[in-house]
Amino acid sequence: MQTILGFDSWLGGAGKFARIVPALRERGYRLVLLHIGSWGGDPGRPTKEFHDDLEIRDISYYGGRRFDEILAIEKPAAVLFLSNDVFAHRSFNRYSQLIGVPSIHLYHGMHGVQAVNSAEPFKVNLFSQIRYVLVRVPKALIHIWPCYVRALYKTGARKADWLRFFSDIINLARGKYIAHAAPDSLTSAACVYTHTDISHAVGKYGYRPEHVHVVGNPDIAAFGLTADQIAAAATVPNVQRPEIIYVDTGLIYAGMVYENAEDFFVHLCATRDALRMQGRTMSIKLHPQHFRTDFPDRLRAADIEVLGNDNFVPRLLQCAAAIVEPSTAALIPAVIGVPLLLARYGKLAAQAYGDVLLEYPRARLLDDPSRLNSLLQAEAVTMDANAVRAWITRNAGPLPAHLMPQRVAEVVHQLVQSSKENN
Repeated sequence: MQTILGFDSWLGGAGKFARIVPALRERGYRLVLLHIGSWGGDPGRPTKEFHDDLEIRDISYYGGRRFDEILAIEKPAAVLFLSNDVFAHRSFNRYSQLIGVPSIHLYHGMHGVQAVNSAEPFKVNLFSQIRYVLVRVPKALIHIWPCYVRALYKTGARKADWLRFFSDIINLARGKYIAHAAPDSLTSAACVYTHTDISHAVGKYGYRPEHVHVVGNPDIAAFGLTADQIAAAATVPNVQRPEIIYVDTGLIYAGMVYENAEDFFVHLCATRDALRMQGRTMSIKLHPQHFRTDFPDRLRAADIEVLGNDNFVPRLLQCAAAIVEPSTAALIPAVIGVPLLLARYGKLAAQAYGDVLLEYPRARLLDDPSRLNSLLQAEAVTMDANAVRAWITRNAGPLPAHLMPQRVAEVVHQLVQSSKENN
């Protein structure tokens, strides 16, 4: 079997690689995930481990060898990334491109939910951003920046590439959103969830449209959403139901909006209290990063139920609405047809949202959680089931969603075959 290398900074995205292993195997490929967790992003991992059928190797597995040396050893047929606008990933991509190995950017979420055309999609919290940067400085000084500098030198970088390196350091330290990725972020092809993100791939990374492939939204399958549940809540207003589900996007882990976890906890408790005053209950779907901390336990102790992947969809089918932040997970209630309340209150008062969410017929801006009941009652009067179904058709992505891995495998296979023919 030919080897496909996945590359990532830590194991948070291992499941996203693991789900495409069977489809790649059917095509004659073996996927191995290489990560640099021991550099500081995910310390304490074994040198080699498995996630289902996915073989995972920390960079230490290779005994101090550099990225270009690892590529020479493995001779992969292709390289896969879940993101490609950070220095380590760009380094690996530069070496891959230099030796003619095709690389593919697998979008790990839907960017159309974010205000990517805004100068500030998320508000930077000064104290949180300082802490975010300081924690990462040792890793950058010891590993990341020397690695990237070596990649620039070894691949014959232009003056513009060196200047971009320094400007990116400054912008990242400031938490500034970078609207146009560096040239070495561009891979041979990209796979996006829906047609909406084609324009993002073209605008941010510089892909030609024919090199961007729409493969479907894997979250639909991951959360167990069935065909008969799509648009199931779009037929009858459900304003009288008590439960409101909050869908979190993990802003505190990116130095955004909240000063720290306590700041976010206070925000959620204030929301809980405002909903209780209106006869509502509150549960929450947390970003996965929270489960590396005691934050879920704190919420449970505060009488805020934490939902898992197994009961998220069943509870959405029974809730009155979802309060959401700009995340791909917000698409799940929308695809079901649930009203979306776009959080713009408290620390989120200035939060911007992408067109995908703003154009959802059942979306309303929530600037005061104490007005939730009146907002939902007004939305129920204007609900248009046909408009909701039309939006779902445009934004759910190719169906059935569970075939997303097969679509990705086909893109990979075609690139590998094309690379062989051209070399």
